[in-house]
Amino acid sequence: MRVGDFLGPRIIFEGRVPAGQGSKLPPRLESRGFPVSRPVRCCGGRGDHHVLTVLQYRRPEIRLALWRDPEQLRAGQWWRLLTALFVQYDAAWMIVVVLVLITAVGVLAERLFGHLYWLLIYFGCGVVGQAFGWLWLPHTSDAGASVAGAGLLGAVCAWLLSPAAPRLARLWVWAIVWLVVGVVLTAVRDMHGPPLLIGFSLGALLVWRDQRRQAPDSEYSSDSRSWRRARR
Repeated sequence: MRVGDFLGPRIIFEGRVPAGQGSKLPPRLESRGFPVSRPVRCCGGRGDHHVLTVLQYRRPEIRLALWRDPEQLRAGQWWRLLTALFVQYDAAWMIVVVLVLITAVGVLAERLFGHLYWLLIYFGCGVVGQAFGWLWLPHTSDAGASVAGAGLLGAVCAWLLSPAAPRLARLWVWAIVWLVVGVVLTAVRDMHGPPLLIGFSLGALLVWRDQRRQAPDSEYSSDSRSWRRARR
């Protein structure tokens, strides 16, 4: 099977569903109709992150004002758990890799779950990840959005394991692999583990809720068709 045959990339890049494949859509996308909404939150949020990450090299005070500083957190500046997500503090090559991966996963997650829940998963899991980073590394200053990206990855993995996803073995196997990775990272006290698992839980909850919402409509449609056939 070619990459182009998989429905996901065609939804992401073309913004539409190929004819005859509506039944393979996740409930949230199928219920909204197509073309699906553009990933506004992902592109906008990542744009701010990219700008601040670049500016920190010319103005280090930007990073110092935003990152997770243990001393400032102990002084009551809890908002640093959030602002640490807006600047990436790593080697240049690692920053590029992280930003590309987060953007790719973020675009898919926003198309699957919508703008509002993208914000909830991204910032909620990001703050949780920074909080665990402070808990497990209480004397280390750091910043980065990789923990927020881990939350989005977890949510996408939950969708891949749901009945709404394409039935491709390679996809759900990777979803299980990342779930195991999240457990291992949490066990070794890596700050990326908890947000990955929480993102998975949130994604599973959203998929389950959408399926529950669609169930009555499906039953009603089925009953209506049966009633019309009986009338004939």
